[in-house]
Amino acid sequence: MSELFGKDVAQHVMKSNVMKEDFGWEVPYELVPIPSKGVIYDPNSDLYCLEEVQIKAMTAKEEDILASQALLKQGTVVTSLIKSCVANTNFNPAEMISGDRNALMISIRITGYGPEYPYTSECTNCSNKNKNVARLDELGINRLEIKPIELGKNEFEFTLPVTKKKITFKFLTDKDDKDREAAAKFASKHLKTKVTNNITSFLEYSILSIDNIRDKNKIKHFVMNMPAFDSKSIRKFINKNEPGIDMTHNFTCKDCDHENEVILPITSEFFWPST
Repeated sequence: MSELFGKDVAQHVMKSNVMKEDFGWEVPYELVPIPSKGVIYDPNSDLYCLEEVQIKAMTAKEEDILASQALLKQGTVVTSLIKSCVANTNFNPAEMISGDRNALMISIRITGYGPEYPYTSECTNCSNKNKNVARLDELGINRLEIKPIELGKNEFEFTLPVTKKKITFKFLTDKDDKDREAAAKFASKHLKTKVTNNITSFLEYSILSIDNIRDKNKIKHFVMNMPAFDSKSIRKFINKNEPGIDMTHNFTCKDCDHENEVILPITSEFFWPST
């Protein structure tokens, strides 16, 4: 069950000599809840069993990061932004699962440009394009409900309904997503294939073992030949249980009054608002 994202955010203030004593203003701090509660991270990591992360509000310094063409080209601008805003905790944001990372990213965006997020979405009934505004501070948190096979491990169990194979899987990190993107680009450029492998790629990176077999090549072979219902079932289970921010938003079409539910798109307006 989701809980409101804004409810878990408590504000704190940094003591800064120059800003406070000379300018009479303090950079605000916030505590951001971590949806996984940190139970899936290595015990040697600062993320282990970490339920909240303290961040400072975005400043002009962070806007420099967002505007960095080098970081944009490398695809590391969000990672650099999170590193710049996180306080008193030492960890690599690229090692976080996507849901935990999104919680930080959304909270940082709120501190910089406020909770209102404009986006455009097409009505599923009449295809009219609607301009809407979502409040990021009202998004729900999907807390981790299932237990890992062991505390401090990003590994969970599931039994496939058709083949009855017992598998273990993980929730993907930002590094995993980047590796998948790189592999897809390589395949598109060098293998000249017109078929995207989003589903099989997701399963290959997510599945860690099948009946205790951990050989990546054997797992890849199984994934390519697994029954479609098994594939759909494991993907549905992962998506349902992945901790993170509930990005769904409802709007009423301005043309036909149809009620729509959409997944909020992350567009350029997210970190580069036009207003």
